[in-house]
Formats: sequence, C-alpha cells, structure tokens
Amino acid sequence: MKFLHANAPRFPVSEIERLAEQHFGLRGTLEPLYSERDQNVRLREADGTAWVLKISNTEEPEDIINAQIETLRHIAAVDPTLPVPRVRSARSGDTTVRIASPGGKSQHLFYVLSFLEGRIADASVLDTALNRKIGTMVARLGRAMRGLSLPAIANRGLLWDIREISKFQPYVDLLPAAHRDMVRRIVGTFDKNVLPSLARLRTQVIHGDVHAHNLILTAGASPEIAGIIDFGDMVHGPLVIDIADTIADFIIAPDKAVDVMQTMLAAYHAVTPLEDEEINLLYDLVLARLLLTPLTNAVRSKETPDEANYLAEYGETGLDACASIIGIGREAFTQAAFAACGNFKHKNATVSVDRMIERRKAVMGSRLYVFYDPPLHMVSGDGVWLTSVEGRRYLDCYNNVPHVGHCHPHVVNALTQQIKTLNTNTRYLGEQVLEYSERLGTTLPGKLKVCAFVNSGSEANDIAWRMAKAYTGNTGGLTMDFAYHGITDAVDAFSPSGSLTGAIAPHMRTLMAPDGYRGIHKYGMPDLGRLYAKDADRAIASLAEAGMKPAAFMVDSAFMTNGVLEPQKDYLASVFANVRAAGGLCIGDEVQSGFGRMGDTMWGHMHHDVVPDIVTIGKPAGNGHPLGVVITTPEIMECFLKETAFFSTFGGNNVSCAAGLAVLDIIERENLIQNASVTGRYLKNGIKQLMEKHDLIGDVRGTGLALGVELVTDRKKLTPAKNETSRVLNLMRDEGVLIGSEGVLGNILKIRPPVVFQRDHADIAITALDRALSKI
Repeated sequence: MKFLHANAPRFPVSEIERLAEQHFGLRGTLEPLYSERDQNVRLREADGTAWVLKISNTEEPEDIINAQIETLRHIAAVDPTLPVPRVRSARSGDTTVRIASPGGKSQHLFYVLSFLEGRIADASVLDTALNRKIGTMVARLGRAMRGLSLPAIANRGLLWDIREISKFQPYVDLLPAAHRDMVRRIVGTFDKNVLPSLARLRTQVIHGDVHAHNLILTAGASPEIAGIIDFGDMVHGPLVIDIADTIADFIIAPDKAVDVMQTMLAAYHAVTPLEDEEINLLYDLVLARLLLTPLTNAVRSKETPDEANYLAEYGETGLDACASIIGIGREAFTQAAFAACGNFKHKNATVSVDRMIERRKAVMGSRLYVFYDPPLHMVSGDGVWLTSVEGRRYLDCYNNVPHVGHCHPHVVNALTQQIKTLNTNTRYLGEQVLEYSERLGTTLPGKLKVCAFVNSGSEANDIAWRMAKAYTGNTGGLTMDFAYHGITDAVDAFSPSGSLTGAIAPHMRTLMAPDGYRGIHKYGMPDLGRLYAKDADRAIASLAEAGMKPAAFMVDSAFMTNGVLEPQKDYLASVFANVRAAGGLCIGDEVQSGFGRMGDTMWGHMHHDVVPDIVTIGKPAGNGHPLGVVITTPEIMECFLKETAFFSTFGGNNVSCAAGLAVLDIIERENLIQNASVTGRYLKNGIKQLMEKHDLIGDVRGTGLALGVELVTDRKKLTPAKNETSRVLNLMRDEGVLIGSEGVLGNILKIRPPVVFQRDHADIAITALDRALSKI
C-alpha cells in the first residue's frame, strides 16, 4: 500500500533542463506532465521532436525501472508497429543515469522515452469502434510481451494488481454505506474462489493497466490508437487479467458494461483466443478491478487529501458499474462473454426460441415472417450491432430503419426530452413540425417544400397516391415489377412483391426492371437506360386500352426489391417524361433510398438526375420512431386539400418530429452521406474481389450502402442459386453478420446497413461472406 503516498520527485524545471543536456544531449522547451509516482517532463526540440524526461520515485526499485526499459526494447524488437514509447540511450550508452535530488538527500534514476503525439482518451470518444480497437491492441501487446522473463516484477505486491485486493479490506468502511456489503461480498468471493482458480491459468508479463489515461489517440471523429504508455504497473500474472482490467477500466457508463465487455473481448479473442476457464472468471475479475478506483480514492481522500489524484474524476462509477453487473448476474454475464468469443456454452436459449415461436403462432398467425432458421431473439441494439438473448452480438448489415444506428444517443435523448415535455397533435401550433418541414424542404429542389405528416412509409405512399389522383383526375397506376411500397389497400396494389398469387390490380401496370445483368438489355449495351424506359410506353398504352390514364408512377430509386439495381443513365428521366406526357405524376419513394443511403446526395432520385412531383419518406426518418412524410408542391397540396379535410392524429406529433430533427442533425454532424459513399465503395470493392475466389457470385451492384450480390450456380447461364442464397444467409448469421435476401428469384444477397457503418465493419462483413461462401 506504500504507493497510496506518492512522494513524487520535485526537481526544478531548470535543473531538469541542465540534466537533459548533460546526460542525453537534449535541448528544447520543457513542460511538466502529470504522474502519480514519478516526475515527468516533456522536452520538445527545435525541430518538433518530443521526449519524456522521467525521474523515478526513490521508493521504486531500480530493477523495476530496468524491467520497464527491457520491456519497451523487447516490444520494439518483436512488433515494431506497436505504438509504445521508444527508449533513448544516454551519452554514456546506458539507458538510465543516477542523479541526486536538489540538496543531495536522495538518489533517483533519470531516463528518457519518446513522446507519443496525440490526446489522452476520454469518455466522449469511447464508442464501439474504439473499444474494438482497444481490445485488439491489448491482445497484440500481450502477444509481444509473452516472451519476456522479468524476475523483478514477480510478486510485486502492487496496488493495482487485483490479486492484492484483500489488502483493502480495512478500508471498506470509508466507502458509502450503501455499497459496503456489496464490496465485502466481492472481495470475500475473490479471496475464497477466484485466487485459487487463477493459479491454474496461463501466466506471463502483462501491462495490466491500459485505461483512458494511458491510451493516446489520434485526432478526429474516428480516432485511432496512437500510443499505449506507462508500463510502471506491469506484473507477472494470469494473462486474462490484462483484458479483464482493460474492460473494467473502460466501463465509463454502468449500463454499457456488457456492451463494452463483449466488444473488447471479441476483438481480443480474435487475436488471442481465451480458454474456457479464463472466460468463466471474467465476471469476478472485472468486479474486482472496478473496486480498486473507489477504494483507492476513499483511502487517498482520508490519508493524502492534498495530493493530486486524477482518479478522483471517476467518483463512484466503479461501484455503480459493480452494482449493474451484479444485477445482470454471473450466469448472464458469463454467457455473454462466451457468446462474444463465439463459444456457446449455454443451450437453454434454444428452448426459449422454440417456445416463443409457439406463442407467436398462437397470437400472430401461422406464418412467422421472421429472418433466419432458426430465428433470432434480439434484446438490444447499439450502432451497427444487435445483441441476442444468448448475449451474442451480431453485425447488422440489413436494417435500414435505424438509419443512423440502433439507439443513437442523440435520437434517444431527443425523444426522451420531448416526451417528458409535450406530445400532442398538429391541431395545436408547435415549433418542431414547422422546423422539421422547413429543414426537409431545404434538402429538396424546386417547389418540393410542402409536407403532409403521417406515421409510416405505407401511409405516406397512400396519401401520395390520393394526391396524384386528385391532381390529375386519372385513376391508373404504374409501378416496377416486383416493387414494394407498403401495406395499405391502395399501396398494396403498387407492391407486387408482396403478392403470393401474382395478381395485379385492374388499374395497375408494371414496368420491366432496368436490370443490366439478368434483363433483356445487358450491361454495356449503348443507351441501356432508354431501352428499358420504352417499357413505360407499353404500360401506358395498356392502361389506355382499358380506358385509363396514369395518375402516378411510383418508384424506389435504389430498386431494392428488384435486386438493388444501379442507376442507369436516362432511365428514370425518360420514364418520368413519358408518364408526365400521359398526364401522370411521378412519386419518389425515398423510404429505403433516402437520407444519404446511396451516398453523394441526400436523396436517391438525385442519382438519376430527376425531380419527382411528390417525395415520400418513412420510418428511417425517425430512426425507427413512427414517422412518415409526404413532400410535394403547393399546387398539388392545395388541389388535394380541396377534396379532403386531411388530418392524422399522430402525424407530425412533437416526439416524432424531435426524432426526425435529431436524424437530420446526425447526418450532417457525422458526415454520413460521405460515409455512405466511401464505406459503400470499400465494401462493394471488397465483395467484388471475392468473385475471383467464389464462382457463386455472379454480380455485385448497388450504390453507397445499398448493395446487392446476385448468386448463380452457372455464370454463363445465370442459373439462380436460390437454395444457396438461403444457406449463405444462415451461414453469415452463424458468423455473426446479418444480411437479407431479395429479388423475384430469391437469389440476391441484400446488404443495407445503418449508414454509420465503417470500414472495420465492412472488413468483418467481407470476411464473414468469404467464410460462408467457402462452406457452400
């Protein structure tokens, strides 16, 4: 417990400046740095190169300092790419020199390390992507250190070694009374059950102290790890303690304990697979580590209240996190840990799924309409991840509804704050619906500024169809073959993909999909878009033969249900022109293609260089909160309102509009349209490269983060691989990646993740697809 009293050296900066030049030949600008036990100063040379000048605590044994230096040199030799400090030798050739304190009362070791440029990690940047990088880095660091033999750090009795936690027993009463019994139980269980088990596990030299203040990050919204510092708390002990300590130290929010654990553990396990016995102890190891900060703070506040203590900012977070994990329970926490490592030790969940299927059929009908076989029971979501009841995390490459990621905190906060304040309808005046309407209008060209609010894309398309009939006086409808636009009676007629009979309503005609891979006009043919657009003339003529004119043509700009087709030059422009010449309006259904999903532009129709007469949006607008909007011109709206007193009780309510505004905020702040472009291209190219290895892939197409992969058993004959497609979906599920299928032949993999999807997520998806296809 001696390091509860830091007694750090206090050399004057001027003296350190002299010593640096004398012993290491360094001159430059000096700036003090924080350290608990040592005295650290940054020296920046005239050319910008920076070094950390370190003066050791008198109570730190010399062999411990030498062990740290030996470790850094070892890492530099076995894995030079690891971002750890490099050791600078003194003029004498030694790595350390002895110096006397002012007045000559004590002797210290003086040594120099390279300064790692960047910023200290903090809670504001600790997201899933960074947690994954941390898990990977800790595993790499452990692998680099496993060849070390350092007798000096064996049995150190170090404050931060959780195996020494029983030494804090006399100080438990310094904690808040509400937590004391919990702490005593954790410590008692650790001494009785955990310590004996640790003796059976793999051991080696470990860093043991990778936390936010020892982690250096690059600048930017998606930081990389620029450095891991402070090897002063190294121990020789069970390897699993390294990742357990890291997980505990990055549980900043107690309610995110399992998410942090699973993300870091999965990344660590991918580099250094953990053994079953190690995973079984994680629950206790994490709890013990979480106690060290509040216990240390309690002791220091009593015995050394005047000394600096960076840990004080964490307050009782560790105690709250312990309570949260105990509330989850050992069984569930351990089950989630096994799931993160892809090792399912608990099979009782299968029974649960079977029972849920029985209940669902009884209360929701015999047709399940669920993904995968067997179906998944999801219980939580975060960003691009979904977590099942078994505790396994799945990369979501399919759900377009949580457009900016599952449970995005900005959307959640906007919804929560608004619903605590007011939620009523638009028969009262309100700011949210006006601001949202105005902001939508700024994203659309021309006169597309007037909004009608409903609750879903289906309702929006229903109202758009009613508007078109009112404005044109016509009754015929045009849609793509195998299109989908919703579930109302009117819009169901525009959705032949949902029909089990293949029947088409008498007032409807379908257009041939502009499919350059499988259609009658192939990729590379000149004027491909116009060739397909001629089919609109046939459909319009067919309506005329039945005594009808088109009121509207409704289209999804990404042609999702047609197999996620890429925009063909002049196709929609020609169809729009033909429809308008016949007296109809053009409706752009942006439920799936909008809000930047296709990259480069906000709306899918912009990829076709067309301007619809009516635009519709649905649930992605509110990140899953029920929100649908029809945006049109003043003329069309006023014509519609002359025929009907339109009003939707929930349409445009305060809470829905708050969610919609939050989504617009996030798209802009996080530059998600550009992300969809860049990440989408990366993902598409990665899948295309798999074509060289897997003949099953016939075509890879799409725009932005809306991609289709057509599977065929014969590339020349284009034989659809429907059964294989179903198998790939389930194999991908087994790999922890969720995608869907699409197309009239059922042979197209549909990849449509939330637009916060990043390159590292794309790498996971590409690797999983490669593995799945290899098993076919």
